[in-house]
Amino acid sequence: MTVNSELAEQYLSAGENLQKSGKLEEAIAQYQKILALKPDAAVAHSKIAEVYYTQQKYVEAIASCYQALRHQPNFAAAYKTLGNILQAQGKTDAAVRAYSKAIEFEPNFVAAYVNLGSMFYKQGLLDEAITYYQKAIAMQPDLAAAYWNLGKVLEQQGRTNEGLIYQQKAVNLQPDIGGNTGLVSKAANKII
Repeated sequence: MTVNSELAEQYLSAGENLQKSGKLEEAIAQYQKILALKPDAAVAHSKIAEVYYTQQKYVEAIASCYQALRHQPNFAAAYKTLGNILQAQGKTDAAVRAYSKAIEFEPNFVAAYVNLGSMFYKQGLLDEAITYYQKAIAMQPDLAAAYWNLGKVLEQQGRTNEGLIYQQKAVNLQPDIGGNTGLVSKAANKII
């Protein structure tokens, strides 16, 4: 590993920690240090896109996703972030395409499955939503959001008791998932 690669890894780690703690501008500064060393570092562009998405700076976020994809056209994380941005803008069909690309390039990308399921839910394609939530659960059985969303879809289909079982499983895994302190609520499907 070269000195630049080691520095880039340190900047990435620092940026991710800052991002998790809500210090978004400081996180961007760390990711930009990576780009100063390696201008074609797709991961840095993708991480910057995530921060812009969090800040609801969608134009900048999309531009950063496209920068990442220009340097690494098969970068699943950038497609997932692009999908999140597009769904936030109400562009469901485009979000479906982005999440599908993420899965195409990384077939075990659980978050992309959950988010794709949520897009199908929004489109009223409940059977497709169920399929994607079930795939996510099969890959990651402790992912509360997948159980929660599956429960919401089943409830929508009139399968209330079955839906409540999945929602309770989600609450058991993550007590605050419904936006409450343990009771199942009417919160919408979760995007992760």
